[in-house]
Amino acid sequence: MKEILIIRSVSFQQLDKNLPVIKDHYPDHKISVLTHEHGALLARKYKDVDEVYIYPYRDGFKYKNRAFGINDKKFAAVIIPVANITGAGFFNVLKFSLSIKAGKRAVCNVISDIREVEPAAVRLIGIKNGVISALSMVLTGVAVIPLIVFLPLRLFLLRKGADVQ
Repeated sequence: MKEILIIRSVSFQQLDKNLPVIKDHYPDHKISVLTHEHGALLARKYKDVDEVYIYPYRDGFKYKNRAFGINDKKFAAVIIPVANITGAGFFNVLKFSLSIKAGKRAVCNVISDIREVEPAAVRLIGIKNGVISALSMVLTGVAVIPLIVFLPLRLFLLRKGADVQ
C-alpha cells in the first residue's frame, strides 16, 4: 500500500478540516503524520492516521534536521498543510520536505485546496527569499548613511536654536 506523509505544521483544528480532503484526494493510501513530540498523542487519536513519526527537535522544521524512521522510506506524496491561502511563511517546511524521499509534494491550504509543488519551485522560492533579504540589507545600509551623517547635525542645530530662545 502506498503511503503519504503529512508534515504537521498547523494546528490540529486545521488538520481536522484538512484530513478528510487529503484522504479523499489520496484514496487507498496509508496516511502518516510527522509531528513534534508534544503533538504525538493528539495525532495518534485520528482514526485515519496509520502511523505517527516524531520530529525529534524542539525548533521548527529545518532541512538539516532529520526525523527518525522516515529517512529510508519513500512516500507516494508529502503533504504540507499551511495556515493561509498561498502557503507564504511556510518555506522552512517546504524546504524540509525536500529532505524526504517522495514522488510528489503538495500544499494543502486553509480552505483545503491541494496543489502540487515541484522541488524546483521550492528552490526558486529560496533563491527569491535570499535575493529579497540581500536587497533589503543593502537598502537599509543605504538609508542609514544619510541618517548617520545628517541626524546628528540636525539635532545639533535644533539644540542650538533652543538655546538661543
